[in-house]
Amino acid sequence: MADSRFAALRFLQKKWPLIQKVSFFLGVSLLALILTQLLRSDAMSTSAVNALFLLLFAAGLWISEAIPPFAVSILVIGYSTYFLDSIDLMVVSKEWERYVSTWSSPIIWILIGGFFLAMGAQVTAFDRKFSRFVLHYFGNRPYNILLGCMLVTAVLSMFMSNTATTAMMVAILTPIIQQVDRKDPLVKAVFLGVAAAATLGGMGTVIGSPPNAIALGIIQSQGFSFGFSQWMLVGAPIAFTSIFVIWLVLKNHYKTQYDRLELQIAASPTTSQRTQYRYRVIVVVTFTLTVGLWLTSTLHNIPVAVISFLPIVSFTVTGVVRAEDLRLLPWDTLILVAGGLTLGMVISDTGLANHIVSSIPMFNNVVVMLLIMGWLTTFLSNIMSNTAAASILIPVGSSFLPDHSLLISLVIGLSASTALFLPISTPPNAIAFSTGYLKQSDFRLLGILVGLGGPVLIALIVLFFIDL
Repeated sequence: MADSRFAALRFLQKKWPLIQKVSFFLGVSLLALILTQLLRSDAMSTSAVNALFLLLFAAGLWISEAIPPFAVSILVIGYSTYFLDSIDLMVVSKEWERYVSTWSSPIIWILIGGFFLAMGAQVTAFDRKFSRFVLHYFGNRPYNILLGCMLVTAVLSMFMSNTATTAMMVAILTPIIQQVDRKDPLVKAVFLGVAAAATLGGMGTVIGSPPNAIALGIIQSQGFSFGFSQWMLVGAPIAFTSIFVIWLVLKNHYKTQYDRLELQIAASPTTSQRTQYRYRVIVVVTFTLTVGLWLTSTLHNIPVAVISFLPIVSFTVTGVVRAEDLRLLPWDTLILVAGGLTLGMVISDTGLANHIVSSIPMFNNVVVMLLIMGWLTTFLSNIMSNTAAASILIPVGSSFLPDHSLLISLVIGLSASTALFLPISTPPNAIAFSTGYLKQSDFRLLGILVGLGGPVLIALIVLFFIDL
């Protein structure tokens, strides 16, 4: 699961003085107000003008990170409730219940179900056991080990936080890397490969990345029958094709002097009782049932959100997940997604989306528009939270191509996971950078390759699976 850029900054321990944050907040407020006055027109309703200010204000706060991204989402929900129809605090929006209820939308419950599956794998150390088991099958040739690490990372990131997956893989790989000369190119290839695979692997499932959930929420709100299995049918080929291409690039760009390496993979350091065999069996059985039901939801007609209660109930009843573990859930990510869904509703309900479409010159070619929006998403995701970027661009992009809103939502949602250019673009990049083996310039090759080629590959595969 892809997390916000704010999490990457936390890993690098960047601290801003209080006065700087306040200055940014006030500056963004003033800039959003000025731009709103410049961009508004007489044809816009009061609600549309207020929605325009909200869009610009939220985008500015997400880019500047004057406040944490989840706090921006809370602001979006609060603004939508009180100030959308009128600046009078006593006037509540007519649609306030819809804007607030995104916190309990089916998409949120799908994510919570995924978070419980991930937590179960972590607290029982099943994720580490699975990684050690799989890596042994890739032999001891350096580039085979690299491919194995990337594939394991990608599979785990489809169902777990990519931050936790990368941290775990770095811990597992440390004994292997210690066999290699620190200056050998293989060292950089391994850490770059794992970071890229963790981010790109999130494309594979709805729960793999918050932008995926936002895209699916908007897709379903527009009446499309598109669920977990359909997303995986599109997302998984994109993820694994990208990872294989990156592996080839790393293999040819970072030539190692070693022919073989010994796989000295350390066992899990935890001594928790929940690492016992019976707890891991519960995790495997629950995981298999949950994912199986998700993939076959069109056959048995059980909603995906309802299926998500299976791991929640199973793990809490059996003691795999305990009350104190609930604090570890990424609540900030859930709030961020809820705010993104609310922002999408506001842009559509107030007529702002239609106004944007009528005001901006459009390309008649659908493919060109898909590529433009994909590249724009990649660019913004490199400098701000990819979830926030998706929150802004998906509803706007759907307005550009109202007859192809499914296509544009998929392309934007998936392109949000192609930001690899900077150490702070994603938490996996930040973790890899913090090891001390990489320089900032080392991220540029994959960042440019994935940033330019990723949206093209995404558009082609989406067009292949989705009829125009």
